Amino acid sequence: MTNDQQLVGDALDAYFEKYNLGKDGGLDKPWGKVKVGKFYFPIPNPNSRKRALVCHDIHHLVTGYNAEWQGEASIAAWEVGSGCNDFYAAWVLDLGLMALGIWIFPKQVFKGFVRGMRSQNLYHYVLKPEEAKKMTIVNLRKHLSIPSTGYENPTNTEKFQFVKWWIISWVFSFVFFLLPLSLIGFAVWKILF
Repeated sequence: MTNDQQLVGDALDAYFEKYNLGKDGGLDKPWGKVKVGKFYFPIPNPNSRKRALVCHDIHHLVTGYNAEWQGEASIAAWEVGSGCNDFYAAWVLDLGLMALGIWIFPKQVFKGFVRGMRSQNLYHYVLKPEEAKKMTIVNLRKHLSIPSTGYENPTNTEKFQFVKWWIISWVFSFVFFLLPLSLIGFAVWKILF
């Protein structure tokens, strides 16, 4: 758990250490890693992912969502709710995680999305990550207008937006993840049998 008076840069270093992400969170590596259970799986780490990753990790600190599955599903929904602007790698990863998270942690994903709709984030260039790192967590949270809970009494607009993005996340996940995997599986099946 982080101290709200801690500088974001210092909290980020502790976060990287806690989750075994390396000195800079893996920005200097050609491959990133995703933890599933006790195992880490490699994923490509192109510049577009590296660009989004700094903001994403800072978002974990100011929202309080951890880097375990529930926290990742919540932060994905929060980032979709608050918008990822032109950070395309964030859209890809967040929509995939939101689609999956809805089935595993539906309440947390909904709450994260609504809280995101009521917040700003670093993907909208309100601050550069280097500037954010020099602020305390509590000051950055205030600067981004992040409510401590912020999901109570969702409006009809927020509910509609959630359903819209839920559908988009599933269509996106089908087209970019499930359909290619199905086609590969079908091709392998045809070759083997």
